[in-house]
Amino acid sequence: MRNRNPAQVFGEVADDYDRVRPAYPAALFDDVLRYGQPDIGGRRALEVGAGTGRATEAFARKGLPVVAVEPDDAMADVLARRVARLSGVHVVRGSFEEFCPTERFGLLFSAEAWHWTQPETRWSLAADALGNGATLALFWNNERIAEPDLRSSMLRVFERHARPVVINDEPVTSEQVWQRWPGDELSDCAAFESLASHHYRRRRNMPKADYLGLTQTRSQFRMLSPSMQQDLLAALTRLFSDEVPLVIDTTLLLARRRKG
Repeated sequence: MRNRNPAQVFGEVADDYDRVRPAYPAALFDDVLRYGQPDIGGRRALEVGAGTGRATEAFARKGLPVVAVEPDDAMADVLARRVARLSGVHVVRGSFEEFCPTERFGLLFSAEAWHWTQPETRWSLAADALGNGATLALFWNNERIAEPDLRSSMLRVFERHARPVVINDEPVTSEQVWQRWPGDELSDCAAFESLASHHYRRRRNMPKADYLGLTQTRSQFRMLSPSMQQDLLAALTRLFSDEVPLVIDTTLLLARRRKG
């Protein structure tokens, strides 16, 4: 367990990951394309950490050709199946750091994967991959128990059974977004300009089985010992009723590659 890489454990549950992770708001993809015009037109998009391809598929269905880079073979297998009937999607198995672009892209996007890239090179590699005026789009979901008392009880369960897990489910607001990572680093990066953010909120009741499945797709959970995983799941199973009320906040950061 100690030698496992927390960035490469998602493939252990690739099909469950694809099934239970919440989708992204449809408006998000329209906002990215609207922000990027006209510079996106005529050029392909590069996706960093494509996972099982939900964001890949959404952009491809809007007519945008995508080069989807994914380092985990099991995740890439699900991705390849998802986009098999879509034209213009090319799946690359490997890391962002290993990828050697032979073109300048009109869009680089990353959905819930940017934090797995290497801090020393992520911004320079992104700038090098983009054409002048092209778009960088980073986005992620944040799921939070909607009922305060139930959330407090859930936090106590984690404290009792899975103390190594850090629960960070506070949504980032438009006022905070450029003071917190990755917005703080992006705002200090000279290669990018015209920063913008969009924030989306949805509510849904998730079946308990799916919420427990969602918990099991988290990197921190997967790094727990088998006994801790078992005890935590048992306690959460006792805690929740048939459905778990969630607030899902989605954050989108946008920037343009500075010209010149």
